[in-house]
Amino acid sequence: MSNTEMQQPQQPLTSLSPGDSVESVYHLLKVEQRTKKNGEPYYSLQLGDASSQVNAVMWDNHEALVADIIREDDFACIKGDVGQYNGNLQITLKSITRVEDKDVDLSLFLPTSPRPLSEMEEELEMWIGRVTNPSCKLLLDKIFGNQRLRDMYLHAPAAARIHQAYIHGLLDHTLNVLRIANSIADIYEPVDRNVLITAGLLHDIGKIRELDWKRTIRYTTEGRLLGHIPMGASMVDALINTLKRGPEGFDDDLHHQILHVILSHHGKLEWGSPIRPQTREAMVLHYADHTEAYMTVFAEETAKAAGKGETWTPFSKMFESYLFAGNIDPNQLPGANVLESFRTGKDRFPTEGHPDDTLSPK
Repeated sequence: MSNTEMQQPQQPLTSLSPGDSVESVYHLLKVEQRTKKNGEPYYSLQLGDASSQVNAVMWDNHEALVADIIREDDFACIKGDVGQYNGNLQITLKSITRVEDKDVDLSLFLPTSPRPLSEMEEELEMWIGRVTNPSCKLLLDKIFGNQRLRDMYLHAPAAARIHQAYIHGLLDHTLNVLRIANSIADIYEPVDRNVLITAGLLHDIGKIRELDWKRTIRYTTEGRLLGHIPMGASMVDALINTLKRGPEGFDDDLHHQILHVILSHHGKLEWGSPIRPQTREAMVLHYADHTEAYMTVFAEETAKAAGKGETWTPFSKMFESYLFAGNIDPNQLPGANVLESFRTGKDRFPTEGHPDDTLSPK
C-alpha cells in the first residue's frame, strides 16, 4: 500500500455503527476458514485496533486468505459494511489487502494508559526518592538507571487482558498498588517502608519478560512456561547477588525480605505464588495488589455498562456475579490529583523513614 493510501483517516472501531461503510486498516487478531452449507469456504475474522475488537465475516473475494497471502496477525486494509449479529457489531468484508508492517503506525493498534506517561514517571521518581536504605536505593538505581530495563518497565502492559492490558499498564498498576499499600501501612504500623516500596516497585518486573507488546499484547513462550513471579524474583535475586560481590555489599536479611514480598504477592499457590505472605510487608503488598487489580476491573466493567445506559454489567466470571453500574457519570466521579497530594504532604508517608519501623535494616 502506498504512503498516500496510508494517510487516509483511520476509523477507530469504536466509532463504527450499524449501517456504516468502512475502509480502514486493522490488525487481524483471528482468521478462521469455515464452510458454508453448500460446501464453499468463507472466513470468520476478528479485527482489532487500540480502541476495540470487532468480528467480521468474508463470504466472497477471499482469494488472498485462501492462498495464505494474508494471515492471522497481519495488518490489512479492509472495505466493508457494518451490521449486527447476535447484538454485536459485525463487519461484512468486501475486500481485504495486506499492509506491510513498515507502513503501519503501531500506536493506532496498541491501547495506552489513560494517564500521561510523564505524570506517571514523575510519581515513579517520587517513590524511588522516598527510599532511604542505601542498599535498596542502590538496587533501584541499578534497575531504573539501566535505560533498556527502564524503557521496558515504562512501556510494558500489566496483563495480556483483564486489567491494565495496555502500554504503560505495568507502571500504572504499580503506582496504584504503592498508593494502596502505603495507606494500609499507615494503619497497620510498623511496616518497613524501604522493603515495601522497593519490593512494591519490583513485584511485577517479571512481566517485562512474560509479555510481548510489539504488535499485540500476548504471552511469550518463556512467560507461559515460567510466569512473571518466578522470573521477576530471579531477576532481582541475580542483581542483588551481583551487588553483594561489590564494595557496597547487600544485607542477607534485606535480600530475603524483598524476595519474599515479590514471591508471595499473589497470596496463594493456586493464584501463582509459590509461598504465602508471612511478613507485614508481604501481607500489605498482597492485599494492595489484589485490591488494585479487582477494583480496576470493577471500574472498567461498570463504566462500560454505564456507557451503554445499563444499570448492571453482564455476568462477570471474575467476580462470579453481576456488577451494579448505577447511573455512573465519569464527569462526576471524585478525582484526586496524585502528584499534588505528594507535593503538599497530604499523604502521611514520613520523608525520612517510619519512626516505628522495627524491621528496617541497619
